[in-house]
Amino acid sequence: MVCHFIRWDTTSETLNTYRLSSDLLEKTLNFSIKRRRRFLQGRILLAEMMFYLYRLPVLPPITTTPTGRPYFVEPHLPDFSFAYAGNTVGALLSLEGKVGLDIEVMRARGRNLQRQYQSVAEQAWIDAQDDRLEAETQLWSIRQSVLKLSGLGNDEQRTLHLHPFSGHLRSNTMPNVQVMSDAGEYLSWACARSPGLDRLICWQYDDQRGLQKSAEISSRSPSPSPHFLKLSSLTAR
Repeated sequence: MVCHFIRWDTTSETLNTYRLSSDLLEKTLNFSIKRRRRFLQGRILLAEMMFYLYRLPVLPPITTTPTGRPYFVEPHLPDFSFAYAGNTVGALLSLEGKVGLDIEVMRARGRNLQRQYQSVAEQAWIDAQDDRLEAETQLWSIRQSVLKLSGLGNDEQRTLHLHPFSGHLRSNTMPNVQVMSDAGEYLSWACARSPGLDRLICWQYDDQRGLQKSAEISSRSPSPSPHFLKLSSLTAR
């Protein structure tokens, strides 16, 4: 199935909120400046894609699960996920199934935090890469995307095992998942979907030009990036 990945790299102080409801805007009045900005940026991206797909002029109401995972109140609408890293905001949505998105800035993380969850296979793959920081960050973003898909946090890291050499993963909570991921000079991103991710349409957004399709990744149109990874679920034992 197809997923839409929308990315917005911005430092603009002005936000175009005309597709957001007054109720949603009022909800953010007591947020900190940074939290309000990121909250609205993610929903602006989602609103633009919902207008593109469904011609909905205003973003439909959103609520959250007890663990904080956002979703549309109307059950027939797509599943989606937000991610924020530095000046980059991202949104991922799929007309069917469930999705999880993570974006990470290339930076050193606590070695103990990452290594306590890394399997032997993950450590071997990281050791084989030219850039250790990039490799560790990319695997971390893959992990986070799957955990966000399931609505679980870092406490559930041990339920997930990655096998990047063979292109597989195993999740004890999500038995049928696929992840596409790439890493660049500054950022790593990972898009996860259950039950599968066959086609990823990538979009870029800015205030002036709106949504612009930037790439499409599928078996017929593979990513040219040397850092691209696709991991698929192994059958649980």
